[in-house]
Amino acid sequence: MVAASGQGLLWIAAVGILFTLFSQLRTACNLGILERPLAMGLVWGLLIGDMTLALSVALCFELLWLDLIPAGTFVTPNAAAPTLAALALTHFFGFRTAPEAVFAILFCLPLGWIGSRLEQMQRGWQNASYNRLLKGIRTSHRAEYAPAGLILGSMIQMAVINFVFFCASLLALISLFGLLVSHAPHPLPQGFIAWGHLWLAASLGGFLALRTVRAFSVLAAGVAVLALAGLSLPL
Repeated sequence: MVAASGQGLLWIAAVGILFTLFSQLRTACNLGILERPLAMGLVWGLLIGDMTLALSVALCFELLWLDLIPAGTFVTPNAAAPTLAALALTHFFGFRTAPEAVFAILFCLPLGWIGSRLEQMQRGWQNASYNRLLKGIRTSHRAEYAPAGLILGSMIQMAVINFVFFCASLLALISLFGLLVSHAPHPLPQGFIAWGHLWLAASLGGFLALRTVRAFSVLAAGVAVLALAGLSLPL
């Protein structure tokens, strides 16, 4: 397979580096909007040269997790992982339409939760660094008090974890999709689903963020109307 070739592995590694940089924006350098899926789609579109497809895929992930905010100890899904993985899959296999991209989007969704779990695990591992920091504060040896070194070590550790995790995940997804595409080149007929349908489905996150019974009622009514109208309506 192409993914197993030297060129394919270098391409996966390059995407892994891009993911690692975006992931660092979640913790090491929180710049807000730059860690959003739409920003990733914009960068990907500029690099690949297909802005329409990149933003169409990124918008699905942007809308999907509007309900999840980093409050307290809650670690939100790592949006960079599924977004960049889906963008990489669509580019790798030449997917251009919603019926083709929908499977890449669905298969990549779990990466967001796996990525957040890895961040939680890494935070647990850093408890030892916190203990060393307390020891350094209480001791008279200034060499042991090195918070900058502990922070840098944590950043490097998280970067390595993210890089390995994403490259392994992307390689597995490419291999899986290679098998699926070879047996079902067109899993869904063209026109069966459009980008508008995917954006509407993903926008459920925005409705859930309202957290009111009336909003849920409107959502349920809207879903019923769409189900009755059918997916044949072009959006």
